[in-house]
Amino acid sequence: MTEMDEILKEIAKTRAEQAAQMKTGVPAGVQLGPLTSTIRNGAIWATQDQFPSDQIWADDVEQVLNFAQAQGQFDHYLNKLRGNARQRDSALAELRVAFFFSGKGFAIVKWEPIGANNREGEFTIRTPSGTDVFTEVKSPSWEGELSDEERASGRKQLPKYLQAEVRSVGPWERIRFAVDKAYGKYLNNTPNLLVIADDLFVSLQHGTGLPVGTALYDPRDGGYFTNALRENLGGVGVFWVAHSELESKVLYRMKLFLNPHALPAAAIPEELALSFNAVDHVDRW
Repeated sequence: MTEMDEILKEIAKTRAEQAAQMKTGVPAGVQLGPLTSTIRNGAIWATQDQFPSDQIWADDVEQVLNFAQAQGQFDHYLNKLRGNARQRDSALAELRVAFFFSGKGFAIVKWEPIGANNREGEFTIRTPSGTDVFTEVKSPSWEGELSDEERASGRKQLPKYLQAEVRSVGPWERIRFAVDKAYGKYLNNTPNLLVIADDLFVSLQHGTGLPVGTALYDPRDGGYFTNALRENLGGVGVFWVAHSELESKVLYRMKLFLNPHALPAAAIPEELALSFNAVDHVDRW
């Protein structure tokens, strides 16, 4: 099976899962933990989709919310978690990324750190040797891939996937969009990281090197990491979660891409880079 066949297979699987989520309410037999029940109480999304869609996802959400509570952040995130489905998913993405780093030995030592232009990041992680990394999380969504005509016609209010809808997508453009949105927060005297946890039509987890190669490393198309214009950004992580039926759990994954033109003070610390097998180029795009 070719790489493209694998990508198409994963896309079909994701679409099937999304179709199931078009139903609303908690599925029969799914037990919610106390914190998940709390965010569901009065939530806008309660009538928008089927969340959590099964017990494995329910257990994962409760675990992430317990982490937020232990970090003193549950109340801070509560309004977002009770918002619409998009707001809920964006808040969960931030918390999942923090939970992921914490589990890998990179402690969260500050929430909402102040960066450049008095703008807040998501959190600061600390390496085992004590280096702090200012971290921003962006969750570009499929709505951003719609054309002006589609937005004007109300496509944004429809489900993400529609039966027999065909479209061309350019996920590499959403990577650059995320970098542009975050870049103004980065100081030049501290390590800086951007983590992208997307909700695009074709997730960045599928064939990750192709869109990342174009967005960051392709010199023929102004790749963002091919010069010093974004020297304050040390690297970009592509993060995703996947439902593993084989292991009956939710898996967390991240690929880390370094900026070879980053300022020494802004570069990703070596121990962080090594922990995620980071690369500073993509051989093909």
